[in-house]
Amino acid sequence: MAVPPTPLEEDGNMNRVFATALALTLWWTGAAIGSAQRGTIPVNIESTPPGATVFVDSTDGPALGTTPLRNVRVPRGRHRLIFRLDGHEETSTDANVRRRRETFRAELPAQALLTLSAGSAATSAALIRIDGEPRGSFPLRLVVTPGRHLVQVERAGFITFTQWVEVGRAQQVAMPVTLAPEPPRTGSILVAGDTPGAEVFVDGAPRGTTPTVLDGIPAGEHRVEVRAPDVESFAETVRVEVGERLTLNPTLRPSAPPGSTVRVLTNVPARVVVDGELVGTSPVTTRRLVPGEHILEAEADGYQRVQQPLVIGDEGDRVLSLRLEPVVRAPGVIVINAEVEGATVSVNGEDRGAPPVVIEDAEARTHAIIVEAPGHRPFRGTCQTAPGRDCRIHAELESLPVQVRVVLDPPVEDAELWVDDELAGPVPFDGTLPAGARLIEVRAEGFRTHRTRATLVVSPEPRLFEVTLRREGELTEEQQRVAAEDRARRHRQAVARSGAPLESDYAILDFSTGWPYLLEGRLGIGILPWLEAGVAVRSFVRLTEFEGRAKVGYRPIPQVSLGVQVRVAGGIGPSRGANDEDRAAGQTDGHPANTGFVSLEALGTLHFNRAGNFTLWTAIDFSSDRWDWLGSDRGCRDVAGCDMPSGELIEGRQRALRARLGGSFEFIVTRHWNVWFSMEGVIGPGRRIYGDIFRAGRSDIEIYPRAGLTYKFGYAAD
Repeated sequence: MAVPPTPLEEDGNMNRVFATALALTLWWTGAAIGSAQRGTIPVNIESTPPGATVFVDSTDGPALGTTPLRNVRVPRGRHRLIFRLDGHEETSTDANVRRRRETFRAELPAQALLTLSAGSAATSAALIRIDGEPRGSFPLRLVVTPGRHLVQVERAGFITFTQWVEVGRAQQVAMPVTLAPEPPRTGSILVAGDTPGAEVFVDGAPRGTTPTVLDGIPAGEHRVEVRAPDVESFAETVRVEVGERLTLNPTLRPSAPPGSTVRVLTNVPARVVVDGELVGTSPVTTRRLVPGEHILEAEADGYQRVQQPLVIGDEGDRVLSLRLEPVVRAPGVIVINAEVEGATVSVNGEDRGAPPVVIEDAEARTHAIIVEAPGHRPFRGTCQTAPGRDCRIHAELESLPVQVRVVLDPPVEDAELWVDDELAGPVPFDGTLPAGARLIEVRAEGFRTHRTRATLVVSPEPRLFEVTLRREGELTEEQQRVAAEDRARRHRQAVARSGAPLESDYAILDFSTGWPYLLEGRLGIGILPWLEAGVAVRSFVRLTEFEGRAKVGYRPIPQVSLGVQVRVAGGIGPSRGANDEDRAAGQTDGHPANTGFVSLEALGTLHFNRAGNFTLWTAIDFSSDRWDWLGSDRGCRDVAGCDMPSGELIEGRQRALRARLGGSFEFIVTRHWNVWFSMEGVIGPGRRIYGDIFRAGRSDIEIYPRAGLTYKFGYAAD
């Protein structure tokens, strides 16, 4: 049969439990501080413009966040920071992460974007050309050089879409495109035959009498019939091609009566066709034509076709004169392109501005073309235009050499000059570089890369670049000033009592007085952006408690923070000593005092960044106290105001589960000092030890006011 533990054994077990919990809390706090400081370093990352998404070494992994980033942790060592921002070129920079709160920056050049979308399903399969070059199909999102561009959209069976568009630097231009279908594609049928006046039917529909030309016949197969009284009808299935004329000359009777000939004269040599049959080149005499209606045609290259009805009677042979008019062609077009910034175009000595240059309705002649750009050899050429003949030129401009000198102050061994990401030679450098806009970089191991964007222009004097390289992690005076101001601002705005944890690498020392503890001192340390840990010592003089705590918090906006805090504490106090009754009961070690405490708190804070904050919290507390005192060794006897029955002495452990509500005002006084005031109230049983700590025999008042001072400092570098 199990023997129940004695009160002494039970008290000893509880003491060991709370001692173990306190040791584990202190060990966990130290381990968290150490692990957070190994392997990663808080740094600042900025970009111009801000708002860029930052990746480390590869874009396959999660992003660090968007710029500007403050105190973001990055593993020690060399890394490549990759910056992405919509409407800007992707940029990367090398970073050697060695020092805390070092700032890394990148400049993202703006892009000019042209977006084309299809306004209809038929348009989606069309071919897109930009400045005459094929660029694919819809939808299209293309990075282009700032300036004027020619957009063309083509698809068989549709009218080509053509439009000029002006795209500015860092501008996104969206253009919906809808293609209009081409007019129906048709051909024609010439129906003659040897029986004038015969009825003609196409696909069963009457279309006049012979001889006739049937225009506007849709391309494809059709059934053609020729009918006349007292003769056998003619029927044939024919295929009509687009833009072509099909000739049918059916014979509906065995022979034709005698007719007349026609002598055809034209102003230019032309091919003469009668009823769809080629007669010859004018001047020419036709075969004998039967009386009735005939169709006479004359055509020559470069001239409009002439078509004329011809009626043959009994008048005998005839002479017919025809005049052919030249075909009017559209004037030629001049198109000049050059992919050099700052280029200008001159045509026949007249300035035409920056390319691309398009001159419509150009005069039919030979044109002199000159394309010039600063720092480049001019392009000179000629081209000829005529009706129906265009002139297209893509000018390739050769850069002129510019004398350049690059020197370092102070000198750095193994420094190299890179121009547009290509190695140009060691530094100091004295040589030539191509004229134009260039990215000039000076690189050296262990130093931050110096970058300069410059436009090199041909000059009798060399272009001089004096460069000072700074070691990795070294800040400029301006960067140091900005970092110091930022550190001072964040240091000043730090507070001890809020839902938000302290920033990484910052700590506070807190001193307060009030009730129930006469004196209290706390140490808090920021471990991670979302984690704070700390320890505390508080005393009633007669009783001293030790506490470990951890707080997890989140600050969705600068003015509001939310947090959860866990506290574990234990204390030791005086022993009342054994009396005769104790010794008679076998208890010789007296009545030792001790406490245990566990709390879970939820905090919400309203921040006034320059002034301080207001915090409210609610908590659930569990306490276990051993306090065998009450007024005096004799219990309540002879103790004024004792609310316990006379002569009763309370012994044994008191366990209590209570709810606690509280609030505080914290005011920022200086960069290092804050003052604060708090008030808490308890719902639940009073703790006996709080009313009798000075052996007054009172009850726990369950209302706890406090006031204190907070000292803030950065324990890594302040």
